[in-house]
Amino acid sequence: MSTKKIKTFLLDGYLDEPSCLGVPPYISPHIRYVYGSLLDAGIPEKYIDYKTIDDFRDNWEQNKETLESYDLFIIIAGTTVPGNYLGGRPISLAEIKKLGDNVFYPTKVLGGPITLVKNKVTGYDILTRETAALDIYSRLKNTDFDKLKKTAADHISRWAKLGAKLTKRHPSYPNVVCELETFRGCPRSKHCAFCSERLKTLHYTRTPAQIIEEVNSLTNYGNHYYRLGCQTDILSYSRDQNNRLKPEILEELYAGIREADPELKVLHLDNINPATIIQSEKKSRQILKTITKYNTEGDTAAFGLESADPQVLKKNNIEADPELAFQAIQILNKIGSKRKNGVPKLLPGINFLHGLIGEREETFEYNYNFLKRVYDSGLMLRRINIRQVVQIDNYPTAEINKKKFKEYKKKVNENINKPMLKRVFPNNTILRNVRIEKIEGKISYGRQLGTYPILIAIPGNLEINKFYDVKVIDHGYRSITALPWPIKINELTTNQLSFIPGIGKKRASKIFLEEPSSLKDVLDLINNKKTRQLLNTIFNIDG
Repeated sequence: MSTKKIKTFLLDGYLDEPSCLGVPPYISPHIRYVYGSLLDAGIPEKYIDYKTIDDFRDNWEQNKETLESYDLFIIIAGTTVPGNYLGGRPISLAEIKKLGDNVFYPTKVLGGPITLVKNKVTGYDILTRETAALDIYSRLKNTDFDKLKKTAADHISRWAKLGAKLTKRHPSYPNVVCELETFRGCPRSKHCAFCSERLKTLHYTRTPAQIIEEVNSLTNYGNHYYRLGCQTDILSYSRDQNNRLKPEILEELYAGIREADPELKVLHLDNINPATIIQSEKKSRQILKTITKYNTEGDTAAFGLESADPQVLKKNNIEADPELAFQAIQILNKIGSKRKNGVPKLLPGINFLHGLIGEREETFEYNYNFLKRVYDSGLMLRRINIRQVVQIDNYPTAEINKKKFKEYKKKVNENINKPMLKRVFPNNTILRNVRIEKIEGKISYGRQLGTYPILIAIPGNLEINKFYDVKVIDHGYRSITALPWPIKINELTTNQLSFIPGIGKKRASKIFLEEPSSLKDVLDLINNKKTRQLLNTIFNIDG
């Protein structure tokens, strides 16, 4: 059959791996590469239909029946790290199997990180090789796959430009964060034992010019949110053939992205190896200064320390260690903690994984003491991510004492997470452009677009997908509470008043019934000195 007549259905099952995120409001580069490769292979745009798995679930049976009218059915999926998602739910292995076993006419193709791990998936005609876009293109064009691999970066970069138009079909468009890939595969010669990056055999690096051209194409289709999230260590992107960092490469990349999109709204990153910072400190400092020069505020560099227990680190071949990571946190705080629009430009985040081989009860204490040291030193962490490892391939996960794990997380939340959020997002901080993603009861939940944005609970039923400026009034363990801003105290509902610390439901009702016309009227109704001071601080601008 001529490719010009191949009717294709492309299903974005989302992916989340150590080097890439593609769950809304993010879109992975891999789904865009596949779309671009289909166009490049000669399939007309009008013959390619696209849905996210969330859209597909909305009418599962009807969508499944519709698939029988297609010639080619492609799923791109794979979550190889644990995650909690607000904007979407990745396709499950059960759903993948259900589609494979119950869709019959089209040629069924499964691609993405899921093909790297040993899953018993039935019903698919093709499980793609690395990467899905290369494999699908080679089959459609009857071209030698191994030959394509030799110039993979060039093909991928061409498809990245061609596939930019897919963003317009994404349910989050135009407020979709486009992941940008700098290189594929972990540059370490010996990999962490638990990580899916070690399973990748196809490695390539894209040039700054190729990435900048991709941004230019994305910009032409109305995109302005970008995340250099698709790599294991952004600093290592600049390594030369002698394994030395070249800061000028990152300068070229960041400056070029800014030039390609003068209306850019977000430019963030994801992974930085803290070991790289210390091993090449002078050049790393130079690169970090470049990043904070060109990025947008609220950026987070995820440090994959994974454990502060030396036994766990050794058994899992983890390169970083607590002392090295602490020094890297100090350096990044010094360079990136400068605030813009009330928010630090670039802060480190710490990832801890539990269930790793070598783990013991003392591991909880090692991890907690490390976090306590960071906090007591006056440093800032934007994010503390405590997760349980996902079993990949034949990795022998360790059993976790559930009771101890729960106690440990509670201790971290109470003594580290909550006070750390107060340090990073102090009361009265005004956060700009918070997008409402979900409403539960009388509370709206929103986040700023970017890397690991803080979850914000906003009393009141606001409009989904609309952007608001908000003012921070309280802190939880993993989220903060804020009010829409600007707003005068006499404009608040009873529900919104009740969320202000020290007021509560009864006092809020009393204030509301009194119909105050100014801040002074409200203060006259409150005896508690601490609450009066808080209200005066929050509302003195509009009082």
